Amino acid sequence: MYRVIFILILGFIVGCKSIEVQQTIQQPNLTAKEVSTIESSLIDFKRTMLYDETEKGLTYLDKALAIDSTHPVALYERSKIYFEEKNYTDALVDIQMSINRDPNNLVYRKFQIAIAQKSGDIDLSNKFILKILDDYSDKEELWYVSMDHFLTTEQYEKALEILNRYEEKFGFNEQVLVNKYKLNVQLERFKNLEKELIIYSEKYTENTKVLALLGEFYFSTSRINKGIEVYRKLLTIDPSNTDALLAMADYYRSNLEFKKSFNYIEKALNSPDLEVEGKITILLRFMELSKQDPQLNFYFTTLVENLKVQYSTNSDVRLLYANVLVTKELYEEAKKEFELALEENPDNFQAWIKLIMIDNELKSNELIIEHATKALEYFPNQAELYYYRGLANMLSENYNSAIEDLKFGNKITGKTDPLKFQFYYFLAESHYNLKNYEESFKYYDLALEIQPNEISLLNNYAYYLSELNQNLDKAHNMSLKTIKEEPKNFTYLDTYAWILFKMEKYSEAVDFIERAIINGGSNSSVIMEHYGDILYKVGREEEAITTWIEADKLPNPTENLKIKIERKEYVE
Repeated sequence: MYRVIFILILGFIVGCKSIEVQQTIQQPNLTAKEVSTIESSLIDFKRTMLYDETEKGLTYLDKALAIDSTHPVALYERSKIYFEEKNYTDALVDIQMSINRDPNNLVYRKFQIAIAQKSGDIDLSNKFILKILDDYSDKEELWYVSMDHFLTTEQYEKALEILNRYEEKFGFNEQVLVNKYKLNVQLERFKNLEKELIIYSEKYTENTKVLALLGEFYFSTSRINKGIEVYRKLLTIDPSNTDALLAMADYYRSNLEFKKSFNYIEKALNSPDLEVEGKITILLRFMELSKQDPQLNFYFTTLVENLKVQYSTNSDVRLLYANVLVTKELYEEAKKEFELALEENPDNFQAWIKLIMIDNELKSNELIIEHATKALEYFPNQAELYYYRGLANMLSENYNSAIEDLKFGNKITGKTDPLKFQFYYFLAESHYNLKNYEESFKYYDLALEIQPNEISLLNNYAYYLSELNQNLDKAHNMSLKTIKEEPKNFTYLDTYAWILFKMEKYSEAVDFIERAIINGGSNSSVIMEHYGDILYKVGREEEAITTWIEADKLPNPTENLKIKIERKEYVE
């Protein structure tokens, strides 16, 4: 009962913010036994809290507070429990009493601020922060805490006031200058900012940060000539200053003076003041610009090659250099650079994907499988890797392995992911090659639900159905879509003609197979064989035999073709 009444009374006091609550409370006169009991209770509390037994821990605090109701440590510990329970009102009551008892304890004061902030009471947070600054103005860390608070809560006016007070007390500081610059821009106090920067530049004539900010200010407010003047002055003081070099590079690039822009970037990249990470950042930004203009691309390539000389073993530099090699179509060299970079830093998913793309350019399914397998050690839940390895296995006729990869990749792919269609498509193809026709056609139908007008799929599905003499009407409708979309594609024309043949519509089939021949199909043994079959069925046996003989001279003739030639008749 005692604790509840105590909390209600103090809650009323804290709730009345106009009342000054920080009144020093004297330590009560306690017997040695009472002091010992309190200390023992606090030790028991700490031990209990190691096992997260909060309720039991509170009983030990109550025991201590029953002897000394304002014991600061006990109240502080109870305040922390309330804080974790998001009971900020009671947390503030207890921490305020701790402070009243021990007003010079900074831990308590900082925790009081944290509670007020977490409770969302900005006014109370401001009050506590400004009070602690008044009481401990010599402690720089508290100024940073207050600055962070005012910035986080978007109280930019107050943040700027704190910065000005800090500078008055501790003197000029470059970081303070940068923050003041940002705040003035945020508050759109451009005249005030310019005035301050000029004063700083006159007072600290050799300070490069002041000049860099002044130059940036002039550039951002479209007073380019003044900005150039400032940056040139800065470069006479510090020729390798990257702020000035990059600003000048941007200026000349925007004026299409690429040679001058390149020279400034080159100086920045050679600057000893700039770490390799900063140089890479510059090049990444320049890389995006270089895609817009061949001349810029030439300069970008030169810059990357120069950086590669400086940092030949840096993995990020290797990746940049590898990208340059790719643009030059030097895929073997690019592959080596990617491999070396990934040995050092294998946690770069996009680098693995680019390496696999290079493998594809090299037409090496074996390398795709190898690199996708290594990448999966680091990214086991990336569907894209299962897709590439599955596709490579399918093209290598490792159909069971392909199905395993494609099924797992499909399982971890979202319904709206574009890869979903590809997984279904290639699962259909792989199952067809294993003569799992029912499974194959199931996946074809699933793929068509996603992309019902994908003509390459429609063509393959239609042809496979015709080969098995299944669902010929469905095959006819799908194939018809493909030739309407691409009326001169000899592969699609051949499929349509073959379906008509299977439907015993021989006269129509002649028309479409001859269109296929005219549009390039005469170089395909299969298409020429189909032509002969159709001719045979319309009674043009001599022409059919001649056509079969021509088909046999082309690459990859079927065994059945040789039988037709030998018997001089159509054979199923």
